[in-house]
Amino acid sequence: MKRLMTGGAACALALMCTVSAWAMEVPNSTVVQNLNGVQQYIKTFTVSAELDPQVLVEEPFDYEGYRYSFTDITKQENNFEAEKEHTETITVETKKKDLSAILEVLEPTMEYDDGHYSGTLALDHTSIKTEAAGYTSGSYTIRETKEIANCDSNDMAYVPQTTVKDGKTISLESVDWKVQGTALVDDTLVPSSYVAIATYSGKGSYSTPTGYVSTAEYKGTVACKEIKDVTYTVLYTGAKTTRPVEESVAEATRSLSDTVAANRTPFLIGGGILLALLGVGTFLLLRSRKPRYAGYVDYRGSEEDKEETEHEEDED
Repeated sequence: MKRLMTGGAACALALMCTVSAWAMEVPNSTVVQNLNGVQQYIKTFTVSAELDPQVLVEEPFDYEGYRYSFTDITKQENNFEAEKEHTETITVETKKKDLSAILEVLEPTMEYDDGHYSGTLALDHTSIKTEAAGYTSGSYTIRETKEIANCDSNDMAYVPQTTVKDGKTISLESVDWKVQGTALVDDTLVPSSYVAIATYSGKGSYSTPTGYVSTAEYKGTVACKEIKDVTYTVLYTGAKTTRPVEESVAEATRSLSDTVAANRTPFLIGGGILLALLGVGTFLLLRSRKPRYAGYVDYRGSEEDKEETEHEEDED
């Protein structure tokens, strides 16, 4: 019968998978040493700065006759550093198009920080540019008064109908005549010359800036200094372990088997030679112990052995 996984079991499985994923971190280096009588096992990891260093710590473990336990972990931040030239442009508004007024609203320096690069920038005075922010328009009346003298009569023909002022052409509005000189005619004084006082008027228009906008550049060197990754050094200290004799024997047997397997050819040759020597030795031993019978002569013996053998035969 199949069993459905309960919610708790599913959560436990998910947690185990998460822990396993963290445990897959591979150390950069592993060092086993004895420092001042202290057995040490050191693992070094270079990981992301977001990693929880506790996932790098292992439970006590055995290695080459020592049981190692966690002792300490140290952290070293590896920074990324770089520099570059940067220009920042800002805009300010003023009422007047005057450099002194503009400099009053511009700071000599400014601090720059974009979340990665930061530094102090200085104002470049040669970069300042100013233009009108906008314009307002209107109209006004242009007036001009002119005197036209030495007119022999008050005839309008002497008075121009238009005139020009400030580049604008304006029209005649009114004329006042005044007697400039008199003459005696039949004992009567009569005007002999006139002055025309002509008034001209017209409409003019204007366009006035509402304000001024200035742009300025700040320049300087900005630097970046961020944590690229983190190096953790995990230290374990070891104590010698005592194992049962059976386990030691089994380990020695496994070691011997591995050695034999790794060096099979030399062992086979040596074994063959050893067996050959044992065979020859056994043959010689058995032959030396073989009982002697009448008439047996060992021709490999000495002359004394031969005489002894003949003497024994005579006695028989």
